[in-house]
Amino acid sequence: MEIISGPGLRGRPWPELMPDHQPVLVFPADVGRPLVLEDGWAERGTTPALATGPHPGWSAVLDGYRLTVRRPGGPAWFDGEVAATREWSRSGRAYRTMLLITGPFTSVFDFQPTAAAGWLLLITPIRLTNGGVIPRGRHQADAKLLPDL
Repeated sequence: MEIISGPGLRGRPWPELMPDHQPVLVFPADVGRPLVLEDGWAERGTTPALATGPHPGWSAVLDGYRLTVRRPGGPAWFDGEVAATREWSRSGRAYRTMLLITGPFTSVFDFQPTAAAGWLLLITPIRLTNGGVIPRGRHQADAKLLPDL
């Protein structure tokens, strides 16, 4: 029986909200998710302004609890479920972008020391769209908006 399992444990990403409620997804290190600096990962102190708009080449599709994040060129960097709350999903709908944070940590328990040491990497921000469900009252041109919750 597995007692401790969930977001932030066993390599699973977890959602967070910035103070301004911009959605963030925090990814523990995983050999299946390569960190290629040329893809736009920024280190602390070299992070571009967050207000510059979506990062070119990166995209994410949220379909219920399933999230697919694609690197530049189209390959999936992450494809799996996230423990997104209603508030996080609504925030994603409002911003239509999210930040990705990763680094050399393996769980929520070693995130803070990694952050304090300045070892986090960030993609700022990436475009977030819905999973193809067109909300009632919208037409095909609006399909990229996240559904109303």
